[in-house]
Amino acid sequence: MSKNTMGTNSLKRKIDDGVTEPAWNIMRNMGYEKGKGLGTHAQGIVEPVDVSKQKGRRGLGLVPKSKISAYASDQLYRSADSSLVWKQDTDTVSVDDDKIWCWKPHINGVSGRVEPHSSLKSICLSPDDPGSVGPPIREMDEQFKFCSQHLLRELLSYKDQLDNIPNILVTESHQRCNPYEQIKKGIFMNRAAMKLANIDTILDGLLTNSAAPEEIMYFADVCAGPGGFSEYLLWRRCNTKLQTSHSSDGDSDNPTDQFSSSKNPISETPHLTAKGFGLTLIGNCDFRLNDFLAGPSEAFFPHYGQTKDGDITQWANLASFASLIDRATTGQGVHVLVADGGFDVSGQQNLQEVLSKRIYLCQCLCALIVLRPGGHFLTKLFDVFTEFSVGLIYLIGQLFEEVAIIKPVTSRPANSERYLFCKSLISPLPGMAGCPPSPKTNAKSDDPDSLNPDRVEIPRKMRKLPGQGRIQHNTLSDGDREFGVLERQRAGVLGELIEYLLSVNERINSFQTVTHSFGTSRPKQDIIRLCDMDVLVQDEPFFKFITRMNKQFAIHQCIALSKLLAFAHDPRLVDSQQTEMKVGCLERWKIATVERRPVPWPLMACNRSPVIHELLGDKEKVKSLNMLPKEYMCQWRTDWCTSHHLSEIDRLVDSRIVLVCGTPSMSAGSIPSKPMLIYSRGRHDTDKYVTLDGEEWTQMKDVVPLCQPPLPPGTLIWGQATYEYVAKNGRRRYALHIIDVVAVYGFDCRNLPYRQRLNVAQRMCEVVNFPGMQASCLRVPPMLAFHELPNYVHQLPLLQCKDAPGDVPMHRLPDGMLFRPNNILLVKHLAEPWTEAVSRTSGQIYYFNPQKSTSTFSIPADQFLSFTQTHFLQVPWAENQATEINVSHLARTVEHFSRISQDND
Repeated sequence: MSKNTMGTNSLKRKIDDGVTEPAWNIMRNMGYEKGKGLGTHAQGIVEPVDVSKQKGRRGLGLVPKSKISAYASDQLYRSADSSLVWKQDTDTVSVDDDKIWCWKPHINGVSGRVEPHSSLKSICLSPDDPGSVGPPIREMDEQFKFCSQHLLRELLSYKDQLDNIPNILVTESHQRCNPYEQIKKGIFMNRAAMKLANIDTILDGLLTNSAAPEEIMYFADVCAGPGGFSEYLLWRRCNTKLQTSHSSDGDSDNPTDQFSSSKNPISETPHLTAKGFGLTLIGNCDFRLNDFLAGPSEAFFPHYGQTKDGDITQWANLASFASLIDRATTGQGVHVLVADGGFDVSGQQNLQEVLSKRIYLCQCLCALIVLRPGGHFLTKLFDVFTEFSVGLIYLIGQLFEEVAIIKPVTSRPANSERYLFCKSLISPLPGMAGCPPSPKTNAKSDDPDSLNPDRVEIPRKMRKLPGQGRIQHNTLSDGDREFGVLERQRAGVLGELIEYLLSVNERINSFQTVTHSFGTSRPKQDIIRLCDMDVLVQDEPFFKFITRMNKQFAIHQCIALSKLLAFAHDPRLVDSQQTEMKVGCLERWKIATVERRPVPWPLMACNRSPVIHELLGDKEKVKSLNMLPKEYMCQWRTDWCTSHHLSEIDRLVDSRIVLVCGTPSMSAGSIPSKPMLIYSRGRHDTDKYVTLDGEEWTQMKDVVPLCQPPLPPGTLIWGQATYEYVAKNGRRRYALHIIDVVAVYGFDCRNLPYRQRLNVAQRMCEVVNFPGMQASCLRVPPMLAFHELPNYVHQLPLLQCKDAPGDVPMHRLPDGMLFRPNNILLVKHLAEPWTEAVSRTSGQIYYFNPQKSTSTFSIPADQFLSFTQTHFLQVPWAENQATEINVSHLARTVEHFSRISQDND
């Protein structure tokens, strides 16, 4: 090839576009010249082939829903107001681009305390008042009392365009235009969990730190299936090292600082510190406990109310939910209530606020009923343009110290979604308020959810709710006390507002019932306001709060909708900041970037359990479990107590503690069950395994078929299946007594002191046991100091037992259940030569070294015996030919020794 030819070819190719040389050779062979089309007369196209706009199987015959269609035509709707139009060159985002608007309803008095209204009667409009009732809102065009008419019209015009675009295209455009779209659900079951993580960070951890780190945080999750909010709360409290707040900066100019707290690190000792209650519709909206991978589903209990459908708008269900929470929290109530109610409003986006008003109302009502004093409330809202929505925020704000409306970055900017946060419930009561009994049922009737285990009733078959392994029994209440009932006189203004909102809900229900009875699709009357407009306008701080929020939110949403429409019009547009925002946000929210995996445990590096992998090799749910080392088989460290041991009673009394064990339940072979090591790898019955010898693992359901303990995954304990009895009717239930602990929820407990190991087990019991659950209760047996044994034996009441002739000694548990003592274990938990006693002055346990004649309130950690070193002496309760010592004999010996010791002193 000549030099001239090479030069000509190089002139033809001046475009550096990365195309390979063979491709250009093909083009040249076809006569290609720059700027001209192919063909004899250069009639081919010059511009690059456009990206296809074809979606699915759409083609000839597609008719747009409206004459104005951003998708079907080349015209793109833009507001005449340039400040409401998206501009690519000015589109800047950041990881902390959340929006928050705050309002403090109350003025601090001279005492410095928050002083709420003494009554709301002058503010509330009765649901029977003609001023509160009117024709239902069908159009939003005239709802500009809390927002400028111009902004409202522009916002509605943008929303109208979405009705003309297919849903699949809107979703696809969201994915390309939203800079935060790649965050998605992360390690959780859905995007809702990530939204709560986002909001919790905005509030500086106020939601998950609403209880002290070492305490159980009780929370309620309503209208929130499948449970993303609950999964996040359980994950944050049970899998990460929590922090606590000790002080706050009240002088900060940052609006989020008033919800913030200054934090200091705490001990790394792991605990299960969250317990949740759920109320949501059954069916497609139900909680999916099997999808709780990030947090322990055993710590969450779904409830469906008296009507068994989970409908929060039913008064009876609210009362039933209050009864459950009152009983489970000993009347204190929950620290946090989160709500995420909503439903599909396709084709009616502009009326979403009106259609959701009753859900708004009932979620707020539920919060007032079950929150404890100082508790927090978070619920989802949409538009806030109508007098009803604004009045509801105003009224509920009177019962909280501070109120905020939040638009987190995880909530798509083009939609109307926002969250109402109410901080610190103001209540005159020591605990939760409760709910008045439903007018349709008597408070003392046979309510299937009254939760009364002591009530004698005719057994009846219960319907198992869809997808639920734990359902409430027919009884939940205790004795004559009614749980969760509002004491109106003591509740003050809080009780006043609860009764008012209930009456409003019943009035709305009556309008809808009349409509249904007459076969019409829309009611002719509705509750359209809760307060006079003058009341809302005259409260200047509140009115500014609402109007400023609506103005700024509408501007932000109009720009986002403009961007969404532009991306729907041009499929080539893609936001280039999505990856950067995802990494930055997850780092800010302290959430790992690992992928979610279909195993319940372990999920992430922070809660992996080396002890489980070391002992059992159970990684990623492999089918086989390793044999356990012999030192982990507690029966090798358990001996019968003999007269030889009693000859050293002085050593026994000061070096051992007493564990009272219940009567063993019957195993599958119709013989009494034995103590066994129990391992849980998940929430299903098929995920529980037991071993008696450490060599062969068997599914627990095949050994003790009716004992179904709610053990969290990653738990390995030594325990025994026992019987419990209802006090009044003698009904028998299964329970699992925990004698010692290797690991709880993956946390290694082997080297903790014995008392602390049982404290961890007791915390697990408090978290996973729920009133009325179908699963067997977990119990830590009563633990006594050795010298207390005689008094304990003498004070046990003699009661009838279904499985024993005549009256027998029975131990009453704190929740009223009974069990029959079968034997005691004398636990040696201190290394030689240490003994322990209780200080007569301080009441604290101190340790004594007889070899050195020294005493101290603390000893080195290695002087407490680990799991594999702890020794047990077994003493049967009744006389037994196989043993020479029983509990009565031992108690007399201890009593005699104590008298001698006192005489010597």
